[in-house]
Amino acid sequence: MSSYKTNYSQLRQNPETGDMLQALERGFSRFNIDFYLIGAVARDVWMRAINDITPKRTTGDIDFAVLINQKGKYEELKEYLVEKEGFRPYHQNTFVLLWRNGQEVDLMPFGSIEQNGKIRVEGTGLTTLHVAGFKEVYEAGLPELELENSHKFKFCTVPGIVLLKLVAWHDRPEVRGSDIQDITDILLHYFEMFSEEIFDHHSDLFGESDDENFLTKVAAQSLGREVGRIVRRSTSLSERVMRILEENTKSAATSRIAAIMANATGGTVEDYMELLKLLQKGIEETAG
Repeated sequence: MSSYKTNYSQLRQNPETGDMLQALERGFSRFNIDFYLIGAVARDVWMRAINDITPKRTTGDIDFAVLINQKGKYEELKEYLVEKEGFRPYHQNTFVLLWRNGQEVDLMPFGSIEQNGKIRVEGTGLTTLHVAGFKEVYEAGLPELELENSHKFKFCTVPGIVLLKLVAWHDRPEVRGSDIQDITDILLHYFEMFSEEIFDHHSDLFGESDDENFLTKVAAQSLGREVGRIVRRSTSLSERVMRILEENTKSAATSRIAAIMANATGGTVEDYMELLKLLQKGIEETAG
């Protein structure tokens, strides 16, 4: 996988984030735990740091997927980070720690301790987490990020981000509309970010067209193919993703995803329905 370099400014983070990352890295190293960056900050790496595209939505939270294969190891990690590294527990959500400046850090465990795509841990507030797709994204391969020449860690691929955000929205659609907004942002800029890869690996999608949205449509199908290469690792995950997209491509009147996309951009539900269908088609081509 590729390796990239960036700085705090490009990620819209302040230098104090470095102290927090050092504390986390000491904890991960102490317990021999692998991890990777996910969520909106991973999106910022791809869009802002690598491609100089400023996403519409900002966030102060930092999210990490944390590989846990031994029962109790996650609790030991959190206990160490609180007692030795200056983090504070967040009593409303046991998967969140607060750094000294109040910044939220989400540590989302996945691995052999999960059951049916869920993690249950001891704690207060939210103690059950849906982690469908985390393992498959990890196993598909991850690029590496070097931050300020001081920190090196893995981060989520763009197809992985889209996959995880789609599933996260489906788990809690009433509060996760921002995930669909992020997917929309990625979809509309995907060709700009990965045109060379699309020409190299998806050249069959090109042809003569006077459609002003042609490249965006090519991007949607090629992105779907990349998502499909991840979800094909799990029959249940593949079936779930296809079910989500089928539910949201039946009718413009019932597509909650297309409605969020249209509302976020001022476009039409019908146009986003078409992009969702192309995303679905791309997944089917590689996941089936």
